[in-house]
Amino acid sequence: MADLEVRPSSDADIERVELLIADGLARLHTLRGGGALLETLGVGDDASPAALARAVCAGPRDDVLGYVAVLEAAVVGVAVAVREPRCLTVVGVHVARSLRRRRIGSALIDALGGVASTEGVRLEAVALPGDQTTKSMFEAAGFRARLLRLSVER
Repeated sequence: MADLEVRPSSDADIERVELLIADGLARLHTLRGGGALLETLGVGDDASPAALARAVCAGPRDDVLGYVAVLEAAVVGVAVAVREPRCLTVVGVHVARSLRRRRIGSALIDALGGVASTEGVRLEAVALPGDQTTKSMFEAAGFRARLLRLSVER
């Protein structure tokens, strides 16, 4: 998309990102592991869209990186990654439903790939069990499943 701008998120994006996150959370809560994914961002399973938007756009943690896709002055997509010692892990990408299948998610992933390259680390991504849509998006962006990590809570 020629007019699409992808950039790091900022305080000014919180309200617009909150709308996207509210939509994404509805799906996230239907998938196993959604709560654990939210914990990687420093918010609980019961986090409000507003709290999560603040964590992504203006969070106090240097290891959480948010990017937005802007089209015609509207935030239409958001991506979130977590910095780890040897990689940058994409933990979420969400695009407005009306604009999907236009490579906006891919543009967000490409921007995070640029960050990983600049920092000299791998770009990795996570998809929750049963989330075929996210898995397919990552595969279309060139990711290949290498490991299925399982855990037990005791």
